[in-house]
Amino acid sequence: MLKPEIFATAEHLHHAAADLCVNRCSAAIATQGAFHLALSGGTTPKALFRLLASMEYRQQINWENVHVYFGDERFVPHNHNDSNYKMAKDTLLDNVPCRPENIHPIDTAVDSAQTAAAFYSKTLTTHLPKNSQGRHEFDLILLGLGPDGHTASLFPDTLALKEMDKICTAVFVEKFNSWRITMTYPIINAAKEILLLSEGEGKANIVYDLLITEKDTTRYPVQRIKPAGRMSWFIDEAATKKLT
Repeated sequence: MLKPEIFATAEHLHHAAADLCVNRCSAAIATQGAFHLALSGGTTPKALFRLLASMEYRQQINWENVHVYFGDERFVPHNHNDSNYKMAKDTLLDNVPCRPENIHPIDTAVDSAQTAAAFYSKTLTTHLPKNSQGRHEFDLILLGLGPDGHTASLFPDTLALKEMDKICTAVFVEKFNSWRITMTYPIINAAKEILLLSEGEGKANIVYDLLITEKDTTRYPVQRIKPAGRMSWFIDEAATKKLT
């Protein structure tokens, strides 16, 4: 597993992540006129999103040229408290001058998670640029890390882990008794850059397993994230508690 960069506090981690987002955004817009960013869901990115929307960072990003996507989504309405889109909207998107047509949520107002996944695959291929090999690619994908080693909605022992043809798929997560839509390894690993964020004592066990005990490099879904471009893993000291 990639060696992480360790920050003294979660606040330091968030500022480092925000700085990376600003730098990558500026570089992408300077070279290609747009920045294509995929957001992660869950609780980890909330503080980062609020920071990016703060006066300190908001003016450092040319939001009119940023395209925003979602790495995964729960199959719930956009106004549901479990919605990744709602979380990003409340903490970030409502507070920055991003063009509405450049925000690309996963449509959950359809008949099934499978339909939502198919529609989002079309969204991605319509809006994402292609690299020299003809593959659609993000400039930056933000990912989180679950205590079971999942990332996006790529959970252990689900069929989504084996999906190599579709770039977006529906997945039923038994422990939550719910459907989700997730990007798959082919589109994630095609990214120019991935930033994996892990913070808090609740991540200490999985961080320990990934860095110390786990010899099977495919046991946890996150271990199969191997981008064609760069990858960084930011963790705070609380997440290293078991290491020390």
